Amino acid sequence: MSRTQREKTMVLVEGAIVIAISAILNLIQFKGPWAAGGGISLEMVPLIVYALRRGFVWGIFAGFIYGFVNFIEGPYYLNPIQYLLDYGLAFLLVGFAGLIVIKDSDSRSIMFWKAGLATVISMVLKFLSHYVSGIVFYGSNAPAGQPVALYSLIYNGSYVGPSMIFDLIVMILLASAIPKYLVRR
Repeated sequence: MSRTQREKTMVLVEGAIVIAISAILNLIQFKGPWAAGGGISLEMVPLIVYALRRGFVWGIFAGFIYGFVNFIEGPYYLNPIQYLLDYGLAFLLVGFAGLIVIKDSDSRSIMFWKAGLATVISMVLKFLSHYVSGIVFYGSNAPAGQPVALYSLIYNGSYVGPSMIFDLIVMILLASAIPKYLVRR
């Protein structure tokens, strides 16, 4: 096996492991009052780390595949477009963390900022996908007189927001404790 094939195999194996860890973390979550799906967990942390280490393309690939795994763990969908927004696109967008590049030469404070920025970018994009899905497909769940956009903002923000905060804390702790695992390979 050539060096290039070996490296690609390693990246794929790492991606599979990250997806598995995310699936396990998804099982350990606060389900809360969200009848139409959602929960507070750390499931995005491994995907964000992978995107930082391997880049945008591998990050969106792992996120997209994880969307299918997440659906298998707890399926809830109304139609194929909603499925794509809440599972395919939402998790694929987490791979945008890979647009941020952490280098060995970065100072610790720069690593903190980059890890934090990658987390915020990925979670905001994930939120936007769920938000659009909420407006388009779950508007009938809004209380009478409440604008659908506000309902989707509150509903999706109430679990994506806290998840982002916990993910951000963990990512900064990782950048502090084991920064070499966040460096682009």
